[in-house]
Amino acid sequence: MKYILLIFITTIFIGCGTKGSESYDAGVKLFQEMKYRESIADFQKAINENPEFGEAFMNKGRAFTLLQQYDSSISNYQAALGIFKQGKFNAGVNNLPDNKKVAQIQEVWLPYAQLQQKIQQGIPLTDIEIQKQAEIIKRLDLK
Repeated sequence: MKYILLIFITTIFIGCGTKGSESYDAGVKLFQEMKYRESIADFQKAINENPEFGEAFMNKGRAFTLLQQYDSSISNYQAALGIFKQGKFNAGVNNLPDNKKVAQIQEVWLPYAQLQQKIQQGIPLTDIEIQKQAEIIKRLDLK
């Protein structure tokens, strides 16, 4: 009887995981292995399984940033920001607690991608933007 109860409780806890978390975890593993292009597919799968998976949007944006695809990174950061501003969090991100995710996207990743997009388009940065870029690069967490 004890074993049946234990199996039942374990089944309940395993079944209660965040929708899309297996795909998300696979994407994180690939991202950590610096396989950014491959990680995007898993993050997208997690988003398809759970359209409010902000962390999947955030890491998908980070992967696009590292691949220098700034339009895509910006749209994913904006999606993550919208979800996080509603107080919806689905998974932990290494060294980044939930209460810091909004600030990290607003103050670091999104502005960095926007500045890089300008550079890529051949638009010269103002002195203020150059200074801002230097400050952002110091804070950038690309691990």
